[in-house]
Order: sequence, then C-alpha cells, then structure tokens
Amino acid sequence: MSSVILSPEVYPGRVKASRGKVNSKKIERVFTGFIILLVGIIIVELGFHFWIAPSVLINKIVISSDSNFIYSDDFLLAKAGVSSSDTFFNIKTSLIEKRLMLIPAIQSVSVKKVFPSILQINIESRVPVGLSLISTDKGVVPGMIDSEGVVFMTGYNLSSMDLPVISGLEFPEIRDGMRMPKDLCSFLGDMEVVKRLSPDLYGMISEIKFVRTGDADYEVLLYPKNYRTRIRIGSSIDDKILKYIIMVLEVISGQPGMEKLKEIDFRTGDIVYRIQGE
Repeated sequence: MSSVILSPEVYPGRVKASRGKVNSKKIERVFTGFIILLVGIIIVELGFHFWIAPSVLINKIVISSDSNFIYSDDFLLAKAGVSSSDTFFNIKTSLIEKRLMLIPAIQSVSVKKVFPSILQINIESRVPVGLSLISTDKGVVPGMIDSEGVVFMTGYNLSSMDLPVISGLEFPEIRDGMRMPKDLCSFLGDMEVVKRLSPDLYGMISEIKFVRTGDADYEVLLYPKNYRTRIRIGSSIDDKILKYIIMVLEVISGQPGMEKLKEIDFRTGDIVYRIQGE
C-alpha cells in the first residue's frame, strides 16, 4: 500500500484555511487576555479608591516659617481647612495654598505632599519695614507695613518691635491686607533696601512721616534717633543719603545754639537750616 503526500502546490486552499484558523485563535486569545487585563486594572483601581486610599491618612504635618511669624500652627491649619481626618490622596495642596494666602501676613506659601502620609507647609511671611500709626475715624491704629505697602497685623501690641514708626497716613478705616497708595510704596521699597544692606543706618531712624504736597506728590520727614532735629527729604532714600544726614548731624550737634535748630532740609544740593520760630 502506497502513501500519498499532499504538497501545498497540490491543495493550496486547505493550507490557507488552516493558517486562517490558527491566526483567528491567536487573535481571540490576545483579545481575551486584553479584556482580562483591563478588568483586573479596573478591579485594582476600584479597590484602591474604596479601600486603600481612604485608609491612608495624613499623620504628620510639618509647618516651617521664620521666627517673626506669630501665628500658631493650630491657627494656620484651621485657616487651611486641614484636619486629622484628611487622607493623603484626597487633600488638595493648591486649595490649601489659596486659603493660606488670604492671611495678609503671608508673603508666599508652598504646600507639598510626601508619600505616604506627610504634608509639608512652607511659609514666607511679610517682612515689615515700619510700624504704622494710621489715623482713622476711631483713632490711631497700629500695624505693620512691608515694602509693598501692605498693612498687616493691625491692632496688635507692637511696641516691642524695633522698627521705625511710619506716620502721616489717613484712612477712613483700616483692615489687614489693605495697601498704601502706590506713590508711597516706592519709598518703602527704598527702606527695605536700606534695611537689608545697611541695618545699622536703618536702625538710626525713629520715625518716618509722609507729608502730602499735592494729589500725587509728597515729602518725607525723618526723625533720627538720639537727635532732636527732624530731617526733610524728597520721595526717595538710600544708604548714601542716610550716611550724609548722620554725618551732618554729628558735625553740628556739638555747636552752640543747635538746640534751637528745628529742621534740616536735604531736598536740594544745598543744606537749608530752619530755626524754631522762623
């Protein structure tokens, strides 16, 4: 009995049909595996959201700020809307930053989550350049003013702060976060530079009084510490002007009759002396 071997050349249709069945089964297995994988991912995600995520609580909150920042951690957390029941995955750092920025004493804030259960809050507070004495309908209200002209921490007892007093400001009312007129802010910016570069000169200023000379113009009266004579300058200041003022005061302080000296005007190149009663 002889056997016959069928070659692809003799029956090409049968070979093609067999290959088609094999490819179809492979596609079916791949598709089935893909469906199983997708279902598995969905099950894992549902399990994460309903069982794992709610159980990962924030158990450590780290708040960093400078030493001059007076607000307590409890106050900040209350303002931020953070509680012990907050979970790591549900808490929104951008929302916390937005809430904390409503506190006028805060210059900037950044909030970061550190897996698995830590919340970090970094606060940069406003740096005052002076203590305000703002006249209102209800009297004089103290507060701090920074180089941007933002008034903050109003109404607190700030007598222990070693800062120049800023006077000559009048507002119908005062509230934390209000801003001084823009034309006055440039001088406060100058003061911040002097404070940073020449703290000793900055510390020799007792009071800064703004004096309006027009709708948008003003002059400044400086009251140096340890000297009875007030100094009149224009709408800007730097460490060179302050050095010159202190040098002049030291030269004339020991001369006779200087107790009658009321004011020294530095607004022009020539120094002008004004005696009391003139």
